[in-house]
Amino acid sequence: MEAPAALTARVVTLFVVCALGQVGGSLMLGKTAGFTHPGWSAACALTYAVSLWALATLIREGGPLSLLMPILAATVPLVVILIAVFVQGEPASWPRLGLLTLACAVIGVSGTL
Repeated sequence: MEAPAALTARVVTLFVVCALGQVGGSLMLGKTAGFTHPGWSAACALTYAVSLWALATLIREGGPLSLLMPILAATVPLVVILIAVFVQGEPASWPRLGLLTLACAVIGVSGTL
């Protein structure tokens, strides 16, 4: 096992690509119509593939999986929820948003303990 990856511009870039790919893929899922629309399905699959490549590269270069996954598990759903509600206009009550935010925060914090 390699030494943990230093926080370089490359590491940050790969993490951002990974996170944005997960967010983008999640937001495209509805457009795929259950993967029956070929164009959106290909775009969604490619977006997820690039995201997984970035994650695999981070891990190969020494990034700790036990830290990366909880951070992604906390940030990706939170960003998707915020975009779905405030950009795409999905309905959500403030208590629901608060609970979802709290759940993401608990996941993120628990991954660092």
